[in-house]
Amino acid sequence: MQFKFFVPLVVFLISTIILSAILFIVTEPPPPILLGGLVVLLIGASFSYYSGIKAVLKEEE
Repeated sequence: MQFKFFVPLVVFLISTIILSAILFIVTEPPPPILLGGLVVLLIGASFSYYSGIKAVLKEEE
């Protein structure tokens, strides 16, 4: 797999982390359960993106 397939995912992850960090600094820190939810969301999005790329590449063969 080429890195160019993962550029949108990397941009999504970096922008989400930066925006979340800014919001956490400007506002009061969220409860730990919300931080856990954010981490689970990012892991789930990464896994589904990777699975989709893998399925498309497998289908092209």
